[in-house]
Amino acid sequence: MKPYHQIFPNAAESIMTLELLAQSGRIPKGSYAFVECYCTSPGCDCRRVALLVLDQKQRQKAMICLGFDCDGPFTGPYLDGSSYQVPYADELLDFCVHTLNARPEWVARMKQRYGEVRELIDGMPYRGTPFPLPGDLFYRAMPAPDLETMLTESVRHGFTPGCPQPTCTTQGGPSGTMRLVELFARAGVSASISILLSLQDELHRHLLADPLAVEELATLLAALGRDAAADHDRVSAALRILSLALEFYQVEAEGGRPGARQQLQRLQSALALRIYRERSSMELRLSVTDILLNSRLNLIPELQAICRAGEGEGEAQGQLDPRAGSSEEFVSGILRHFASAGIACPFAGAQEILELFSVNDPELRPGLTWELLTADAPFLREIAALLVFNPEPELSREVARMLVAVAGATVTPSTLRRLIMARNWFAEPTRGIVDQTINNARRARVPCAHLEAPGEETVYASCLDGSGSQVFHVIVADQAAYAGCTLTLQEGGGITDCSVVRLETRRDREDFVRGARSRRCCLASTGEYLDLRLGMALAAGTEAGRVPGHWLVRAAELLGRDHWKGIQLDPADMLQQLAEEVKGGSKAEGDRQLRSRSPASEELLALEESGQWHRYRALFGNWRVEGSAVDRVIEAARGAGKPVKAATVLERLCDQVLEQQRPVLLERLVLQTLWLKAAAGEAPIPWQRMYHVAQAVADESIALKEIPLAVSIARQSYTAYRKRNENSRQGSGS
Repeated sequence: MKPYHQIFPNAAESIMTLELLAQSGRIPKGSYAFVECYCTSPGCDCRRVALLVLDQKQRQKAMICLGFDCDGPFTGPYLDGSSYQVPYADELLDFCVHTLNARPEWVARMKQRYGEVRELIDGMPYRGTPFPLPGDLFYRAMPAPDLETMLTESVRHGFTPGCPQPTCTTQGGPSGTMRLVELFARAGVSASISILLSLQDELHRHLLADPLAVEELATLLAALGRDAAADHDRVSAALRILSLALEFYQVEAEGGRPGARQQLQRLQSALALRIYRERSSMELRLSVTDILLNSRLNLIPELQAICRAGEGEGEAQGQLDPRAGSSEEFVSGILRHFASAGIACPFAGAQEILELFSVNDPELRPGLTWELLTADAPFLREIAALLVFNPEPELSREVARMLVAVAGATVTPSTLRRLIMARNWFAEPTRGIVDQTINNARRARVPCAHLEAPGEETVYASCLDGSGSQVFHVIVADQAAYAGCTLTLQEGGGITDCSVVRLETRRDREDFVRGARSRRCCLASTGEYLDLRLGMALAAGTEAGRVPGHWLVRAAELLGRDHWKGIQLDPADMLQQLAEEVKGGSKAEGDRQLRSRSPASEELLALEESGQWHRYRALFGNWRVEGSAVDRVIEAARGAGKPVKAATVLERLCDQVLEQQRPVLLERLVLQTLWLKAAAGEAPIPWQRMYHVAQAVADESIALKEIPLAVSIARQSYTAYRKRNENSRQGSGS
């Protein structure tokens, strides 16, 4: 549906308007325009109009649907249940009904415009059946059509693209679980939130009303899995229903609903029988296993065994085991699975293979990996090579040994480039094995694929929290769309997570940025700061013998980073570099007041303010120190039954606990200084002030108890200790 003035920008604009000089009922005073919207789907003859009600500030207040014919569920007018409606939308509907009956020329104009739109969209004069004359109809407010009618109509007129044509109706069609599958399939995953919530409510009512619904669902899933001609949309719908049913029963069981726990056990038993023991298709078994693994359920023993050790997958194991003479079936099956799932990216394919391995016997992994590495399809060989970036050191070395064992010519140009880019990410002896693979490929004259020049990137970085964790969000061009990269860094743990999502539309990019900004103090940053932090994380991961995962390779390709390697941060050296910038005079907006003071007064001001930085909760709100060492110091300061003095506790925490962690505190402050410097105008604290505090922490002749920031951290630690004790006493007293 598009507004008429957008379809015909040059047409004379004529919009029905409600003008209220004073509040009428619940409708506030003001001007309300009823903007006519028409369907622009080619070949559609829905004979309807949607009236978008906007106030004088162009804010939506209601969406009213109207059909031009005498009868049918969509004659209306009615409020569209899938659109936003204000609380007084029903009164706006009453005005619309009154105007339709009082102003037949408005109805006639809308019918004329409908014909104009159809002629423009379909390229021929509109030849639909004649509309009823405007005076022949008497309009009255109608309720919105029921859920099934809405779904049927939405499919017919293309509001949910890709959904199958409806095959059942309320009368004479499937009932029970099969009807729900039809409704879910018709809605798809792109339906409006209101329709999806209505479907979920319908499922809940069905589960509560029919105790046999769980067994019916398991039987239906198995039947769809065995049917080679089964509609993919129905299978996906049945799997969504299974996931929702498991979640529903779990919530009901936790809430104490009688019989919910028994129904949950009943559903699991039915799945074990119908899906696994009766050997449904391999793809269905993997899909159901994935749903069970992602649930928070305490699975029955049989399903636990299936999920952990791949039991119940004997047939699938026989097909996938190359030693059983079925390697060709395994490779062709993987290719079919990728084709059906629409997987054309080797990184997404590697993720699928890792998930496949997780539900199968670990002893099968080497044989299956070898089959992929030696497959005729270069796509599969690229996928298998990406498995060398497994965070588990032993698995990474296992794949590396296979890579060096295959013929050098089987290494694809893209794989060669990725290994060269990331060779520094590996610790010895894996790095030596990777280097040998690179040499083998070069001797076989495998060309190295060119690394495309990256597009413009946008970087956001969170601050470091009290555990040393930091998150980066990056948007970069990816062919005709964009990609969103999220990287999580952990102090001492390296890169603990990396994900890449495709951002097709502007709305996708806005949602990605909104999600990034919702995290703790996530500010715009620079690629230089990203490179520095990634290098430090890679060094920590290499020291622990961990590779960061194949998605970081994808991020490096998108960002054009062929130089990422582990680096060690020297806080003293970095402070020296920052000192030169401070002495040279900063041009940062937040430092104007600092330039008017002497260096000594600047340092004193920064130190004094640092004691209040805990008010920036996102920055320093969780920098407290906890643990047995803190408890021992506080207990010792309390003495035997004597009242404890807070000043004494804070001094001892600084001297006996924080002093032990001084190097860690210094490194975090230096990184926070660089983070603020990269954030430029968005920085909540001028970076020069944090530099001065970091400089004081670096000077070991200054006790931490003399630095207000350290005292503030000690105070937070003491406050957390007292709260724990109070909660413990309340718990024991109850």
